[in-house]
Amino acid sequence: MPRFPANKTNGFTLIEILIALAILSISLTAIIKATSQNIKDTLYLQDKTIANWVAMNVMNEARLGFLKLPVEPGELNQDTKMLGEEWTSHAYYLSSRNPHIREIHVKVSKKSATKPLITLTGYVYAA
Repeated sequence: MPRFPANKTNGFTLIEILIALAILSISLTAIIKATSQNIKDTLYLQDKTIANWVAMNVMNEARLGFLKLPVEPGELNQDTKMLGEEWTSHAYYLSSRNPHIREIHVKVSKKSATKPLITLTGYVYAA
């Protein structure tokens, strides 16, 4: 039967375990940070998409005549609830070179925020 030397050990040393734990903790920290950034980006894109839908609704309401365009260039503010959240839209009407066409800029933000998430520009026929 073979004999093993008395000073040889079968296992990891404490320093090897500490180094492995340090590498593991650094890699897990990087993974958690990347995941949290991905969640933030996804929520931002979700809000931006919903804001775009709100702006397109305001633009289409203006094109269909559901929103009364002011005679002079001006502003129209509107609050909307979409997908369980409150949104504020500011529509700015400007005159164009053609007297029958008006330029409209729609800025949409969350009701609690002041900075708009999206600005949509379009043209509306005004008879």
